[in-house]
Amino acid sequence: MATITAVSKQFFSGLDADRHNALGLALSAALPLAVFVIANGIAQLNGMVPLFFAPFGLTGWMGGVLHLGSLPLFGAARWMVASRGERGRVAGYWVVALMAGMIVQPFLVMPLDTLALSIVSFSLLVVGLGAMVRVAEVDPKAAMIMAPGMAWMGFSAFVGLSFAAAWAPPFAVTNSQGAA
Repeated sequence: MATITAVSKQFFSGLDADRHNALGLALSAALPLAVFVIANGIAQLNGMVPLFFAPFGLTGWMGGVLHLGSLPLFGAARWMVASRGERGRVAGYWVVALMAGMIVQPFLVMPLDTLALSIVSFSLLVVGLGAMVRVAEVDPKAAMIMAPGMAWMGFSAFVGLSFAAAWAPPFAVTNSQGAA
């Protein structure tokens, strides 16, 4: 009797972002941007628009470039540590949580007031710092790759909290104090 052996080919096995070559690095860096594009498309269909932090007269697209420019850096850092044992996998999960927060944050901006937005930004910064510490324990070079994105997040959170504190009544001039 004849036997038929079926050969199955995994079509998406070529898109493995954890492979240890240049393609794996490129996929790890591009995947967070692809997820943002998909999230942006879904949000646009629902009438939502992402808003990015753009201080000191920068145009909104420049804030978007700086915000989204950190996602490939975080993806590359995750790729560098993900295959390095248990600590590397844990650090990779932290970086994935950071990237998820960075993808979702621009869509949360609209309904939040200044203080709530500052709290969300600082919460994301704390997650990012936690991820960076865990990544640095596994590979210090990967943590240095994360540094520009973390600097932008820290600057954004600091400026946002400064604005919230400057115009909040306990710290700033209130309307009754301004009139003479």
